Amino acid sequence: MTNNSNPIIFVICGAGGAGKGTIVAELMRRDPTMHLSRSWTTRSRRPSEAPDAYVYVTDEEFDIRVAEDGFYEWAEFFGHRYGTPTPTVPTGKDLLLEIDVQGAVAVRERQEDAVVVLIVPPNRPEQERRMRARGDSEEHIAQRLEAADAEEQTGRELADSIIINADLDNAVAAVRSVITNFRQQRSES
Repeated sequence: MTNNSNPIIFVICGAGGAGKGTIVAELMRRDPTMHLSRSWTTRSRRPSEAPDAYVYVTDEEFDIRVAEDGFYEWAEFFGHRYGTPTPTVPTGKDLLLEIDVQGAVAVRERQEDAVVVLIVPPNRPEQERRMRARGDSEEHIAQRLEAADAEEQTGRELADSIIINADLDNAVAAVRSVITNFRQQRSES
């Protein structure tokens, strides 16, 4: 846990189907000292997606928030916009962002000391299986897979840590270890 009023920003990023959302859900369940910022999106909710996975908004609502400088970062991805609201982090908590690689680049540009953790799937067939399991359309899966190599390359250049998500428990443990290490470094400085 952060002992001061300056929270550490942990960014969990990766291509679609890497398992970011599942890992973040487990982190939130296990670590009450994290504050998750819910991203906004203009896309519709997937059939298998929890109603609170995103804040689902219209294009008009998104435009208003952009005009008010109400996003930490935002980007367009495959015809839909995604944005991380300007965070208000409770005292004593660190901020957790679950975003795509493009968003992680924007966060790092704005917050140089953000800790970026890239999540990668063990292989493309597993990544594709995960997207199908969550209800993505075939067109969306093809688009995501086509973009995955470039996203991962950018993420690898940006990340402080890279975690292969082949086994959920191991991946969550690895992310928790990264968080613990960066918190320790912060408390020693």
